[in-house]
Amino acid sequence: MLRIRLWDHSAVRQVLHVGTLGCLSSIASAIALEYFPMPYMFIAALFGGMTTLAALRATRPWAKAGFINVTVMIFVLAGAEAYFYEMYFAEEPPREVEYRLIGEPSGRNGVIESFDYHETLGYAYHKMPGFSEVTRHKGNLLYEVSYFLGDHGLRIGPPFNADPTVTPPCLLFFGDSFTFGEGVRDEETLPYRVGLRSNNRYQVYNFGFLGYGPHQMLAQVQHGLVKKAIRCTPRHAIYQALPSHVSRAAGLEAWDQAGPKYVVDKDGTLIARGHFNDEPQPGLHAALRRIHQRLPYDVKRSLEKSALYRGVLYMRRPIETADIALFTGIVNESRRILEKQYPGITFHILFWDFSHATDPIEIKTIEALSSTGIPLHLISSVLPDYSQHRERYILHPADGHPNMFAYDLLAKYISETIVMHP
Repeated sequence: MLRIRLWDHSAVRQVLHVGTLGCLSSIASAIALEYFPMPYMFIAALFGGMTTLAALRATRPWAKAGFINVTVMIFVLAGAEAYFYEMYFAEEPPREVEYRLIGEPSGRNGVIESFDYHETLGYAYHKMPGFSEVTRHKGNLLYEVSYFLGDHGLRIGPPFNADPTVTPPCLLFFGDSFTFGEGVRDEETLPYRVGLRSNNRYQVYNFGFLGYGPHQMLAQVQHGLVKKAIRCTPRHAIYQALPSHVSRAAGLEAWDQAGPKYVVDKDGTLIARGHFNDEPQPGLHAALRRIHQRLPYDVKRSLEKSALYRGVLYMRRPIETADIALFTGIVNESRRILEKQYPGITFHILFWDFSHATDPIEIKTIEALSSTGIPLHLISSVLPDYSQHRERYILHPADGHPNMFAYDLLAKYISETIVMHP
């Protein structure tokens, strides 16, 4: 006997509704990931609303309980996302950054993905004539700047009054984005301003780059990258240091896993040990970083739009006394090699003591640097009102990089205190 089973039309409609709603939500999520400044908050609200509605309409206890649990989980993650965005990254809010070739309409977002792998330094940039950076915060444009590079991938310096009969004197600047001049035009960077204030008597070389630390400076000196780039007699070398350079030198930062690794031997000798990622680190956090690096670019870009994910990815262990000793040893070894290669050169440290002697790690770092005998210049002395009026000296409340006003004041100090008085 043939049986004809009738469709449960209400169940079919419910499945179609859920499927349609799921497709529309997925499309909305993709649009949010591409264009919204805080996409995961929108996605959480969207799917949290869906599961809440499903919980209210569910008739079976197990289904209702399941939807309620999923809803709670979604809103807990949304709360964590909001916390990381507003509190964890309060001092340096997440920004939407895009790097592109000069003249190109679009580019890439991550530091490592945007620049070239470098066997010695971990990463660098060598495509001429340079690259542009577009930075936004919560969808609002902060700045769009082009960085023009000269030979050896160094940011261009000011013109100088060269005497063709003698080898020109020069100034060497080392550091990270504060030295490179992230967010300001070529003529507004610290090295450029110092060159202008010295009446163009010196040829200026800017060896700084985004995210670098003292280990890149030492590698540049040790491996002949400085000697290859310059055609002059160096008179002064100025290393612009930040407290965060301690963790960078120890290989604790997620973006610099291929950077040059140095260790302090049992007898206190500083030894080069290849790269940070030559030996896989144990633990789940290290595994997350390795997996993240292997992901397709678009997947990484989408994941890093989550403040929660970025916070976990960029978390690191606390700074230890050994890290400060390593940092100090790297800086001191850079000074020693430069003095050996270029007799008569003076090496100076310009240190950004952001906490003004209130952070214990910063205090220990300053004490360690002072013990080397290297001339140490604290920002709290050069810009004494920096902590009270930080807004005067930075690009934007969401971007703490120095502005041209700050660089010009620092250039005035350096030209009057260091450059004009060998």
